[in-house]
Amino acid sequence: MRALKYYYLRVKRLKGDPEYLARGVGFGVFIGNLPLMPQSVFLISLTVLLRISTVAAFISSTVVNNPLTVMFQYYLSWKVGNAILHGHCTWTQLRSALLKFDIGLRVGLAAISGLGLETLGVLLTGGTIIGLVTGLISYLFFRKFFWAIKKKRALKHRLDSRS
Repeated sequence: MRALKYYYLRVKRLKGDPEYLARGVGFGVFIGNLPLMPQSVFLISLTVLLRISTVAAFISSTVVNNPLTVMFQYYLSWKVGNAILHGHCTWTQLRSALLKFDIGLRVGLAAISGLGLETLGVLLTGGTIIGLVTGLISYLFFRKFFWAIKKKRALKHRLDSRS
C-alpha cells in the first residue's frame, strides 16, 4: 500500500501538459502489460519517438509490471491469448518456465525461449489485448486527473498572486 501511495504522489507531482502526461501513463500501462523482458528499452525508445511523457510511462509501467504482479499478468495474458488462439500453450508449461526465473535471468529466458514461437504468440496476443484495454482506460482516467490537477494549480497560483 505504501508503494502505491509513493507512485501516486510521483504521478501527481509530474509537470506538463495533461494530454502529454496522460498519453504517457496510457502508453506505460500498455507496454507494462506486454510480456517482454527488456520493457524499459522499448518504453524509452518509443516514448521518445512518439513524443509522449517518458517519466509518466515509466512510472505506470513499473506499477503494472513488477515482481508482485508478473505471475498474475502472465497468467491473464496466457488466458486471453489462449482463448483467441485456441490452445497453443498450457499453463503448466508456461508456469514451470516462469518459475525458472527464480534460479536466474539467463535460465528463465532460456526456459521461455524453449517454449517456442506459439507460446510467445499466445502471450503477446493476450498482453496486447489487455494492454490496449487497460491503456485506454488509464489514458482516459489520467487525462481527467491531470486536467483537475492543472485547474487546481492554476487556482492556487491566482490566489497566491493576489496576496
